[in-house]
Amino acid sequence: MSSADRSISLLPLVTCPTCWFKFPPEDILWVATHSSLLGDSRAGDAEYRRFLPTLFTVDGRALDEKNEPCHELACPRCHAVVNRGLLEMEPLFLSILGAPSSGKSFYLATMIHSVGAILSKQFRLRFENAAPRANQLMTEYVKTLFDYEDHEKLVKLEKTDRTGKWYIESHVGGQDLLLSRPYLYSVQPDESHPLYAQRRQVSRMICLYDNAGEHFLPGAVTSQTPVIDHMARSEALLFIYDPTQESAFRRASRSCNDASLDPQLETVINSYPQADVLSEAASRVRQLTGMSATDKFDRPLIVIVHKFDAWRPLLKKSPKRLDEAIQVSSTGEATLQLEVLREVSKNVEELLMEYGASIVTAARGFAKEVIFIPVTATGRSPIVAGADANGRVDLRFDPSQIFPRWVELPVLYALHHAGLRSGDDAFIPAENAAKPPAPIREPVS
Repeated sequence: MSSADRSISLLPLVTCPTCWFKFPPEDILWVATHSSLLGDSRAGDAEYRRFLPTLFTVDGRALDEKNEPCHELACPRCHAVVNRGLLEMEPLFLSILGAPSSGKSFYLATMIHSVGAILSKQFRLRFENAAPRANQLMTEYVKTLFDYEDHEKLVKLEKTDRTGKWYIESHVGGQDLLLSRPYLYSVQPDESHPLYAQRRQVSRMICLYDNAGEHFLPGAVTSQTPVIDHMARSEALLFIYDPTQESAFRRASRSCNDASLDPQLETVINSYPQADVLSEAASRVRQLTGMSATDKFDRPLIVIVHKFDAWRPLLKKSPKRLDEAIQVSSTGEATLQLEVLREVSKNVEELLMEYGASIVTAARGFAKEVIFIPVTATGRSPIVAGADANGRVDLRFDPSQIFPRWVELPVLYALHHAGLRSGDDAFIPAENAAKPPAPIREPVS
């Protein structure tokens, strides 16, 4: 291997995935390791001190003031830990949003579990856990659903709360901030990919966000809790829409000939209008980016129409064509079939116009490009397991019966539209592909 191959090329500006502050790599802080240096002015008393080093080991690690070698890096603004890969790979922000109990965490966990195999086998891309410690909560979610030992134990995912382990606290500018915790996964071309020679330029660090649905309700976000501001930086918004929360869908599903027995069709989990949740998110994005009231969002809005297994009988045309959304040629080249996605999207949109027109109106009024993709993160209805501590119906799943379908397609669509390409080659090549999207506009500070 030549010295050029061993060299590390740093980005001119690094973006913190927690507070989105941009800074030159030479300004990055290090995290002390000596036990006497516990307590940081911004990260809190439970975190080790952040500092700008002056001494280093021969292998390039900073030494703290007790001469202990350090391992972790931190943002100079919020002092949150910054993954080393972000010094070399541009971030690709993807926001998951939706109303309370719409299934955001279920979707995210099943997508993480499924997308790596698809990217590797079909598109020759490596999807890797870039931050095992930071991603620990998501890893636990995946393990709960797929790495089970007791076949008879019913499981559920812990609901994302408005505070706690799902977020990062920081003291910046004289005020305490609650910031959304990013989940980091790298996407890089493998040796057989057409872009392998340009891997340093095209590899990306995907930053995923999972907020409590309550954060998208009107008045929930303040200057001290900018937990959903990642939406303004995202190169695609993934809105989780749950038809089982809509009374018209529930009535129609119960009355059709092939009626689902899903208990979610009998229980009203959330009464807040989902279209208003999307409108509130749109309002926040407009505010953060300086968009006028008549401008439309210039990045894809992917409406994930969730829990398809529950409302499947209502769809007049089968969505099985989604199984053809990835086609592999005789030479082994995989392509994303955009026309297949658009055809299914049109059919789903027609159904939504009949039973949930307000979500279509809100989506079309906000974004230039909207696509509706039916998804089931579990493939099965939940099982009623009594009542929880608050007296609400306790819904759980048999992990041996979980069978996600199409959970990876929204992310593949987002990756294709993110413009990860060199010349005619792209991370996710597609048939009937439009020209590369315009550069992403920076949010107004």
